[in-house]
Amino acid sequence: ASLSSNIQLSEIKDRLYFAKGFGGYRVNDYFAVEGSLLAGTNNSWDDGFDGDTDASFTALSGSFVGIIPVSDNFELYAKFGGYLGESDVGDNLVFFGSGNDQDESGTVWGAGMYINFGPRNQFTVRVDYENFDTDVFDDLWAVTAGFQFNF
Repeated sequence: ASLSSNIQLSEIKDRLYFAKGFGGYRVNDYFAVEGSLLAGTNNSWDDGFDGDTDASFTALSGSFVGIIPVSDNFELYAKFGGYLGESDVGDNLVFFGSGNDQDESGTVWGAGMYINFGPRNQFTVRVDYENFDTDVFDDLWAVTAGFQFNF
């Protein structure tokens, strides 16, 4: 993910390292609903003042997913939804924590692809691009790759 901050620490450009878990329900060949829990952090930014700047983002999201089956084993999709989350950017002070811990909600949109394999396409490799509309981060997006089991 790439980001820059619009808070008092000037511009911060670096990467957050994400972990993501998701689940969903496929209604038919062309439509699904999905929920995910996403957490990203990085504590090694140089913010121009000192080297102890931390940044993190955590979100619980829900999305509607439109699917285009290209072939039996390959599908493209786009998704749109919302999230509830928390952003935190600031100096990591020993006793006081960071300077900007903010609850957030907003829209999330993205696109990706599924590569299906196995009997009855039970296994899927997926690649996601997601963009989060946040107040703390000007440009927060994530590219994730993962594996899913379909039952």
